[in-house]
Amino acid sequence: MDEHETGIEVPSAVGGSLLQVDQQLLKALIVGTCSGLEMTGVVPEPVGASRLTQARHTITVLVGLVGRHSGNMALNLSQVGMMYMVGKMMGEAVTELNEDSVDAIMEIGNMIGGAIKNPLRNTGYAISHISLPSLIFGSSLSMVYARGIKTVSVEFEIPGLPFTTMNDRFFSTTISLLPGSGIARP
Repeated sequence: MDEHETGIEVPSAVGGSLLQVDQQLLKALIVGTCSGLEMTGVVPEPVGASRLTQARHTITVLVGLVGRHSGNMALNLSQVGMMYMVGKMMGEAVTELNEDSVDAIMEIGNMIGGAIKNPLRNTGYAISHISLPSLIFGSSLSMVYARGIKTVSVEFEIPGLPFTTMNDRFFSTTISLLPGSGIARP
């Protein structure tokens, strides 16, 4: 799937390969995040990419990814960003964390995780299954992975949030995959 099929433009790498970000994973992450958020009406803008996990906000949705390579997808955002996305999806203002808003943000994470599968379908990173989403509350979350795991993190901006909530306008989606054939190693 390319940008002509999805209508989502994937920016070319800054400085060529200086960032050493896997281009297939970068494209899948951008296309998957934008496609996964379509039901919410939120149209995020990618503003940066890294090979490192970014989790600076208090809410993280984790979705396991299983296939030729296995790992996870993490959606990290602030409470204000979460309530904005959930409100857009539900069609009403959300002003507090409750059971409905928590269920909705996990469903949004699930939609993004599912949408990431499609652009990876015909690549060496094909994903066959995703797990149920998990939700982590807490600030300064650090995710550390074993050597050999490929990670790509994209920072997005939500243009619909007011300028006065500048920090809340940003969220990240990260994919981390361990190369392998799905067969346990000896």
